[in-house]
Amino acid sequence: MGNDAMSGDEARALASELAALSLEDAAPEELVLFPEVAEEYFRDPDGVLNAQGRDEAVGFGLDVAMLTPYALAVVVPVIRFLASVVEETAKEEVRTSLSERIRKLFRRDADEQPEADDAAPAFALSREQARAVRQTAFDQARGLGVDDARAGLLADSLVGRLVVG
Repeated sequence: MGNDAMSGDEARALASELAALSLEDAAPEELVLFPEVAEEYFRDPDGVLNAQGRDEAVGFGLDVAMLTPYALAVVVPVIRFLASVVEETAKEEVRTSLSERIRKLFRRDADEQPEADDAAPAFALSREQARAVRQTAFDQARGLGVDDARAGLLADSLVGRLVVG
């Protein structure tokens, strides 16, 4: 799960964080086991998902169908999507603000001081991007065999944890 601008460890940490946040809404009872399930998932994603699909015990002996492995599997492509959105937005902001920032360095009058650098605007996903994230998450969950209701719950809880403008 990599993006050129992000290390594998960063991507894994972001995926874990977003999955845990979405589980706070979708399956809060699973959070106590989240660190162990996440570690097992990142060590052997297919093994954990296949065990879940057959309702077998995962590596640490848990014998219950959990949403956590699916949440982790769903957020991996979502993090990739978010990375591309943020990267493109950052590139656009640099393109549009570079001349403005340089212009702020110009002093038109001898006594005029350069303007203070404004704080960077907050970043939020557009509604269209949020819909794309939800669809990505839902499709990923359905592709893993999660039923429509649970896939929808997972996708909705995930998007609910993102900033949308």
